Amino acid sequence: MSEIIYDFTGNPFVDAGIWAISTRVKKSPNELNKNDLKGISEDIVKLYLTKKWSKNIYSIFPNNPITNPSVKNKDERYLGILNELIDGIIPLGNSGDCISCGRRDVAQRSGKDKIPLTGSGKLINYFSYGVEGADYCPACAFAVQFSPLIMYACGKLLLIHSNSEKVMNIWSRKAIKNIDKQLSTGNITGCFNEKYTNPKNALFHIIQDIVLEYDVRWIDEAPSINCYHFTNYNQGPDLDIYHVPMSIFKFLAYVPQHEKFEDWLRIVRRGYRFVDWKKVKEENEYKNNPNTVYENLLTGKSIIGFFIDRKNRKSIGGWDLLSHYLEEVRNMDEKRIDAIKKVGDELADYIKTADDIKTLKKLETANNYKNYRNLLRIVIKKRIENGAENPLFSFDDYVNNLFPEGNLTWRETQDLILFRIYEVLHDWIIQQGISEELIVEEDEMEAENV
Repeated sequence: MSEIIYDFTGNPFVDAGIWAISTRVKKSPNELNKNDLKGISEDIVKLYLTKKWSKNIYSIFPNNPITNPSVKNKDERYLGILNELIDGIIPLGNSGDCISCGRRDVAQRSGKDKIPLTGSGKLINYFSYGVEGADYCPACAFAVQFSPLIMYACGKLLLIHSNSEKVMNIWSRKAIKNIDKQLSTGNITGCFNEKYTNPKNALFHIIQDIVLEYDVRWIDEAPSINCYHFTNYNQGPDLDIYHVPMSIFKFLAYVPQHEKFEDWLRIVRRGYRFVDWKKVKEENEYKNNPNTVYENLLTGKSIIGFFIDRKNRKSIGGWDLLSHYLEEVRNMDEKRIDAIKKVGDELADYIKTADDIKTLKKLETANNYKNYRNLLRIVIKKRIENGAENPLFSFDDYVNNLFPEGNLTWRETQDLILFRIYEVLHDWIIQQGISEELIVEEDEMEAENV
């Protein structure tokens, strides 16, 4: 039988605890032994008894000796629980009835005072199969006690969980470094806190920090991330789960390397709602406002509209950045992207050559598939009259690439063509001047893309 105590389980609370322990003692998880666990138990008890940390622990382990006001000698009682769990730990086997690792047997079921979001006391209808408590082996239950060390304060608490060991290693080191700073300065502030209260914004902030601060070839790592935003109060426990799939993480990891990274930050900034930018002086004034770019990424909706500044007739980020988003996040076929780009180029050439800015306005303001399709037909006719040698697009391109789902995807194609026209005609549009009567109301158009 292996003498290894810990391996990752897929359970977010257990895995978070394993990472916290291994980072704290500076050993890989499979090197941990009982002496390591006993060595850090007293430290965690002292930390949890501080005012700020005990407040956090109250929302994670209610009725725990740390948080129960009726319990005397809190340090001895909680340390006794930890030591009892350590004594019951056996190495990983091949099977077991623990619902976390599945490789050890359960010695005693745990309630929500040890395992968050598992139930409430003897109200067995809140437990799996109507039994009192949750089936965690001593090793997994012990690990959960350390999970708060790498949680993130965000109104409630955020727990980050990833299939990537690199992501989890980076994040746990970052969180433990914050704790070390608290201890060295004597300024004990509780769980890692950067003054975020919006969990979606906080999640993307965390990912950006991970990507920017550490040199990792993420294209080979292919991580995904789950974020659990929760409380475990006796009254009113709550849980929201946010999933960042591999495609979005890879795109976010790619963007900082792109020459248009500053434009991406501008695109994200355009996603914030309810902000008076004329009055904003620092990020803290808006970083917790709802952000439609982040929300759309999390829910699988398009953010193409945010690459387009309709008010000033500008494309933001360039076709290369936009096409990478289309391929990586929207899973758009390369042939379709190239076909749309070609049509955008041809339309831009026609508008400039024919000095036909009114057609640009019509392309901007077409509000249904029928009108847009008819507008393209008129442009095709005008191009023929002007002696164009090549068609605007082929029948196959129209059916397979421009409007593969007809009325369902026409708006996406309209935005992409408009983006390309703005990019190609940028200098020409400036020369023409932007007439007020030709400006499309940006707020109205953005609302249609949400």
